[in-house]
Amino acid sequence: MRGYRQLTTAFWKSQLREPIGFFFTLVFSPVLLLVLGLIFGNTPQPHFGMRGFVDQMLPGLTVISIVIVGIMLVPQNQLLLRSSGALTRLRITPLKPRTYVAADLTVQFCFGLIGALLTLLVGILVFRVDWPVHFVLVVAALALGLVAMLAIGYTLAALYPSVAAAAGIGNGLMIVLMMTSGAFIPTAALSDGVRTAMQFSPVHHIARLVEASWQGEPWPWLSVAVLVGCAMVFGILSTVLFRWDRTL
Repeated sequence: MRGYRQLTTAFWKSQLREPIGFFFTLVFSPVLLLVLGLIFGNTPQPHFGMRGFVDQMLPGLTVISIVIVGIMLVPQNQLLLRSSGALTRLRITPLKPRTYVAADLTVQFCFGLIGALLTLLVGILVFRVDWPVHFVLVVAALALGLVAMLAIGYTLAALYPSVAAAAGIGNGLMIVLMMTSGAFIPTAALSDGVRTAMQFSPVHHIARLVEASWQGEPWPWLSVAVLVGCAMVFGILSTVLFRWDRTL
């Protein structure tokens, strides 16, 4: 794809210079883990099955960077570029839409994965959490989750009318997705209705894959099917709904 490398480099540098996006993608999740770990410690607790707080929460906390990228950063970045006219100017160049999307997805994917892995390393190095039984499968689970969340993010970017809407709705949506992930509240403590609702949350299925890989268990095929389905359905929707500007 002509221009892919140059555009990817430009997006990468732009992301590094954008302090808010940089913080929430690469810094927020590891710092949150540090703060929570220092407050609650990692002493084995009966209500966590004699696991420590950090042991229990780390697989879920690694997912935060992925959710932030898909639900918050991708829609807001696209809407900022669209509202500023930057995408319109790109449209009149020989650049093909697939080249632009591929470059943006590459950068967002890398930042999301790096943020998740940094969180994982903080837990292992600082709080002595056991190394995942299948580290490669943990990375694969995070990568699959990222693909699904990026597809959702591009679809949301096409549907939101403004940057303000993306920020407001995105914040609420992110809270709902994290609370239904099962990563922060033990599912045994939740009602049957909430546990049923969690089955429709893609973040819940990302957390399940990460947890299964961490413990050396087989991947739940329902979770794999949900994430692959999300990636395919929202990937098609985002392609159909993609707009260079606010009017088309």
